[in-house]
Amino acid sequence: MAVAALSHEQHTQILADYLPGGRLFVAKNIADSNFRKLLRGLSYELFTADGYLRDFQEDINPSTTTYFIGEWERALGIPGSCFSGDGSLTERRRDVVVKLASLGIQSADDFVDLGALFGITVEVRSGRYFNTFPLIFPILLGSTEKEARFTIVVDFTVEGVSRFPLTFPFTFGNDTIAVLECLFRKLKPANCDILFRQV
Repeated sequence: MAVAALSHEQHTQILADYLPGGRLFVAKNIADSNFRKLLRGLSYELFTADGYLRDFQEDINPSTTTYFIGEWERALGIPGSCFSGDGSLTERRRDVVVKLASLGIQSADDFVDLGALFGITVEVRSGRYFNTFPLIFPILLGSTEKEARFTIVVDFTVEGVSRFPLTFPFTFGNDTIAVLECLFRKLKPANCDILFRQV
């Protein structure tokens, strides 16, 4: 929840409150005194600095940033093998958020949540699920039970709504699916194969 910005007079009073009491600083609370006017003049700089801090606080958020988008991209290694670093500001923000989200991937549910950032429903299952007839993947035909369990099957379904203003309708084979496939290949356990279906 955002805190309301302080006025010049409030900043002036904050400065006055930091000063000790006594005869030397008695004029700090007298409205027309020269000392109060000095504090009021100093408060303009505090007011300006406070505004810069509020702007920074709002712009540092990767999903709303404008000024720091380049900083976020450099920190996360964008452009990289999955992200080009091109596109509109909204797409670049989405890429930063997705890259941040992908840093903590540990479970099938995390893959599902990552797909949701693109407005795509993802279902992740073990290849063992497909190792019974009728087989959906010819590649699993003849696979042993042991081999099939080291295969991850990912189903993509496009949703009608996304958190980001992307262009709809999606068509499979577009950049969005390609980025997700690239990310999933990078994030999967090293000892597993991954197969993608578009349903």
